[in-house]
Amino acid sequence: MSKVSEILDKIVVKQGHAISWLMVLLVILTGFEVFRRYALSSPTVWGLEFTTFLFGIHFIMGFSYTEQFEGHVNVDILASRLSKKAQILLWLTATVLFTLPSIALLLYGAILYAYESVIIFEKNSTAWSPPIWPVKLFIPAGFALLFMQVISNCIKKFNSLKTL
Repeated sequence: MSKVSEILDKIVVKQGHAISWLMVLLVILTGFEVFRRYALSSPTVWGLEFTTFLFGIHFIMGFSYTEQFEGHVNVDILASRLSKKAQILLWLTATVLFTLPSIALLLYGAILYAYESVIIFEKNSTAWSPPIWPVKLFIPAGFALLFMQVISNCIKKFNSLKTL
């Protein structure tokens, strides 16, 4: 099982590093848009919308990377008072009972949402009117990666019980 966890972690790290380059593109596009708007008094029709798409993709695809490095907010008022073994057991129980089913439901809903968008080749109803369905495909992808990372974390926590 450790090998499965390692493979899942590598996938998440590689996609996290790849998706982080969107921030460079976002900074460049935002700077370009600010220059056009204030220096030339001629903003683009697509600038704000495109950067919103890119940030949304960056955000959703960052869930799994953040989960791998335990960057999500945790409230550990109860857990901090428990032994290390009890903390891990509590984490595993909460994750199996609440986190994994929640992500599974979000993934299912995201698949339906993206599928409907793809079927109609959905476009955004703005002046620029770009196709929005490709962007919506990242939503289920992000939740699938998050689900995989939580499984990987479960494997690692379970294995760590053996050393306690």
